[in-house]
Amino acid sequence: MTALGELGQALRRSESWQADYHQEYIAAGMVSGETVAGIVVAAWPDRAIFRTGDPVVQVMGLDGRVVRLVDHELPSCDEHVIDDDEWARVPLAAVLDPSQALEHFSVLDLEGRGFTLVPTELGGVDRVTVELGEDDLPLEVIVVDPQGATNRLRFNNWKKAKIPPDGSWLPDPPVGLECSTDAP
Repeated sequence: MTALGELGQALRRSESWQADYHQEYIAAGMVSGETVAGIVVAAWPDRAIFRTGDPVVQVMGLDGRVVRLVDHELPSCDEHVIDDDEWARVPLAAVLDPSQALEHFSVLDLEGRGFTLVPTELGGVDRVTVELGEDDLPLEVIVVDPQGATNRLRFNNWKKAKIPPDGSWLPDPPVGLECSTDAP
């Protein structure tokens, strides 16, 4: 729980943070997978925007319980509202409120600087491992789903940032396209 609390405190030290990221998605049973890179801006308690590619090809934003994914190549725009059950199973919920983490996750401290979250109920993830840097911000996050697929994100160059450069946590859809949504 110590490392989980340190991460929460570190995130609150600035209005928002920006870092470079490298992501690799490895399908179950494979040893390597698809990689992308980009920039993330994250803000306490529940806002983030990932811009992938240079120039930007995909943008995923989180603002509270709304997630929007925009793909400029296809083009497409999908929006999802996270309900209470989903939110409880999302590892981000444990980071945002470490005192409540034990309701939904077993928290295992790693040797050194990090922790692993293991859900107490079957659901969206099998486990999440977070390695922290000296600044208590993430160096690496590994998410393994119940089927064994792995999503590995590596972060570097964390620095204090202002809210997203364009002022919105949810990316605008491509011109002439409306987002498909599951919102009521």
